Amino acid sequence: MKNSRFLALAAAAGLLLIGGCGGRQGDYVIGATLPLTGDAAQWGIPPSRGAELAVKQINEAGGIHGRKLKLVTEDTRCHPKDGVSAYRKLTQSVHPAAIVGGVCSSVTLAIAPLAERDGVVLVSPASTNPKISQAGRFIFRVIPSDDLRGKAFARYLHDQVGLKKVAILYVNNEGGVGNKESFSRTFTSLGGKVVAAEGYAQEATDLRAQLTKIKGMDCQAVVVVSYPKDTVLVMKQSREIGLGLPLYFQTEAVEDPSVLRDAGKAAEGALYILPAQASGDTVKRFKEAYKKAYGKDPELFAAEAYDAVQLIAAAFRSLPAKEKVTGDPVRRYLEGVKKYQGASGVITFDKNGDVVKPMAIKKIQNGKPVLVTTIGG
Repeated sequence: MKNSRFLALAAAAGLLLIGGCGGRQGDYVIGATLPLTGDAAQWGIPPSRGAELAVKQINEAGGIHGRKLKLVTEDTRCHPKDGVSAYRKLTQSVHPAAIVGGVCSSVTLAIAPLAERDGVVLVSPASTNPKISQAGRFIFRVIPSDDLRGKAFARYLHDQVGLKKVAILYVNNEGGVGNKESFSRTFTSLGGKVVAAEGYAQEATDLRAQLTKIKGMDCQAVVVVSYPKDTVLVMKQSREIGLGLPLYFQTEAVEDPSVLRDAGKAAEGALYILPAQASGDTVKRFKEAYKKAYGKDPELFAAEAYDAVQLIAAAFRSLPAKEKVTGDPVRRYLEGVKKYQGASGVITFDKNGDVVKPMAIKKIQNGKPVLVTTIGG
């Protein structure tokens, strides 16, 4: 009995040393809620690697106030319920003052009320739904909102491509709906018409019914909001049914290497929008370090997660060494970030915790992404 009690006390003491950045002699802790398994793992593993790289570099440079930085990650599978479970597991075990996540907007929106209530800073590397702008004072993201993306894409397709009638095919979750609505509002305000908006389940494997329905409509093109796996389905199944309409993708999914690999010739001609590629010494150093660590160029959202960790670490570093770190001073630090030169580009947070970055239009030509134009910035 005495031994059991001793072990329990020792375990509790060990937890205090690493938990929540609260132990004066323990590690600083950052949490992460990312999809590491399931269909969205392609969008969760790269940011996990980017975050780990940032932690490694910080620790190799001496840590923060002479203490180590620790990253504790929980899998969300890109499902809101799993995201909430991941958040609760982190806050009940290591008590982080800040969390990197989520990736999928539906997860971020599910976690945000809890983080706001608990005073835990949430920094998303990938969630783009416009609702996140109003999710709370503790909620930030280092990627532009769909509101910015939707407006830019709608104006480009209407004014530059000359489209007047389109159909929208979208994954039916918070991210997909947000993209669809932001595009539709601007496109219709310009005089264009959305003749149909067809949704599909996040893990759907057959989109022929939706594509066939669109095929029979009077439209010039299909605007698609999808993840990497269903992007391949859209490309292949459009060709199978003889859709005969150009595909314009409103997410970064086409940029994922797995899409070009798995879709093959069906990807040819696809046009898409995404945040413009950043440049500068910070970007160059990040790319070199990432390739050295993982044997490949940085994939989607790796740079954004890297920046999220670096910014949170900078907030920790700005506080007195012996001060217990909570979310409130981290929030105040991030609110003051202006023109931070990050691996994902220049970061300035507005009053809603959002960033504004230039957007790029790319097209798949001869099996490779080619830059068409840059918008804004």
